Amino acid sequence: MRHRAGILVLLGVLAASATAFGQASRTPFPGPAPISSLTVGAWDVGIVQRAAALLASPARWNRTDTGTCPASAQTFSIGCALQKAVEEAAGIHRDRGPRVPGTSRSPRAECRFHPTPAAWEGTCGSLFDEVPVFAIARAQRVTSGVWRSDAHPVMVWSGTMTDAGFPVGYEADQVVAAMTSQRYDAAVVGYNNDSTTTFADVQAFFRQLQDRVATRGTADLRQSWDAVEIEIYPGGTGVMRTYAGWYAVSGFAAGDTAIRFQLDTVREVPPSALDRQILERAARIITADSVWNRADNRKCPATATKWSIYCAVERAEVEVTGGFHHRRPAMELVRTIVDERTAAKPYHHRLMGYNNDPATHLTDVQSLFAEAIARIK
Repeated sequence: MRHRAGILVLLGVLAASATAFGQASRTPFPGPAPISSLTVGAWDVGIVQRAAALLASPARWNRTDTGTCPASAQTFSIGCALQKAVEEAAGIHRDRGPRVPGTSRSPRAECRFHPTPAAWEGTCGSLFDEVPVFAIARAQRVTSGVWRSDAHPVMVWSGTMTDAGFPVGYEADQVVAAMTSQRYDAAVVGYNNDSTTTFADVQAFFRQLQDRVATRGTADLRQSWDAVEIEIYPGGTGVMRTYAGWYAVSGFAAGDTAIRFQLDTVREVPPSALDRQILERAARIITADSVWNRADNRKCPATATKWSIYCAVERAEVEVTGGFHHRRPAMELVRTIVDERTAAKPYHHRLMGYNNDPATHLTDVQSLFAEAIARIK
């Protein structure tokens, strides 16, 4: 999910007048993270209320949205008001200094899950600059490859993680489509900048958005989700595999009414001896220009006769561990080295960009794998 974001209980409706609607919600903001998909709508209502309060008067309305939202802004476009409200709800305050990417409010997140008819749902609070809601169930095995060769998990859980803030942005686009027949390249930006849009329209937008997230927030989560797997070893330790990386689990305890554990959100799980084997195998896949795919698109067919850096690691993961995960420590280590080598090059996708760069040569690919292997202790 690359687009994600506490229970905020809706304690009343916004008044129709501009002044009343622009006032801060009586509900504390931001509130605790949603504990299930059923509470996402109410939490998202709080985000919309906060955005409306940021844009409470014509004097605070920025009529020219450039697509960039300065942290210190005193006026807001519709989109930037929503962005700031979502960030605050996720515990991100860019105006208070830099934040370490991928971290939560505290180094060790407290995760709590409860049973529902369909799955165990819960939260770990703010993670990866959003507020995920998890839905997991017991599984027979991990499907994305063996993590350790020296031990086997005593239990495995798999399911999904969805961004509790996602419905805000998704429904904002739907509201624009309902309010105007104009079609913009970027719906919220275009509507904000349209010379025919009035401040009364802005207020109407927030009212409609509040109604939509309240009624559709839970259902909207099905529009965007990422897979998650959790494997637990004796002593309650393990790892959670997410779209953002693999993170260490400790203190895992499962009962009839609750699952609890801690998640280390500061650092990803380091590569292991098995990751070394993966990289050694990947290095043996790309041994000549004739088998190096210089036009990577991050699609790796099983019948391929040429491989990019990304696809070589993917194939090696499958061959060595029986499965693939694009954030496995072996792949993350390769990404880190590419980042270090190409800090001045703004690749959209690091491995693909580096692989396809005319300045990258076969010797660079070989040295990339050699350096990654050498870094694994």
